[in-house]
Amino acid sequence: MDMFNKDKNSSNMETKRFLEFKLGDESYAVGLLKVREVITPPEVTAIPKAQPYVCGLINLRGTVLTVIDLRKKLGIRPGQDASQNAVIIFDLDERLVGVVVDSIQKVLNIDETKIKPVPDSDGQGMAHILGILHHEEKLTMWLDPKSLLDGSAPLKVAA
Repeated sequence: MDMFNKDKNSSNMETKRFLEFKLGDESYAVGLLKVREVITPPEVTAIPKAQPYVCGLINLRGTVLTVIDLRKKLGIRPGQDASQNAVIIFDLDERLVGVVVDSIQKVLNIDETKIKPVPDSDGQGMAHILGILHHEEKLTMWLDPKSLLDGSAPLKVAA
């Protein structure tokens, strides 16, 4: 079997790539193209009178950027083992932002048929969720880092 040739069934399937990570006991994912890099938590300079979820500022090879504790932003209790904490650096078009997560899981290749729509909800908490990824018999929430980190941006509706 030639691994470079796709069979007829797989040629119609589109896959998307995601970075899966843990916040508390739950798995979340972001589109891999939004991730610039993943680093170990660096020393952070606190910002006076910042929101409780803002860790502070870091200098990443000459670029100063803000680091957010995504667990605090979403109201999730951190995991017990802080040794696996990581900072995901997001490239949000015009700026870089770092977010602290409990651990990095893996890169996912998800077939589009395994991406489910967000259930209807009156809560604003769902506005930052783009979909639900169904893989390995579990569900992972696909987050939109731009709307999550820009504050209360409206949910995008597909045309």
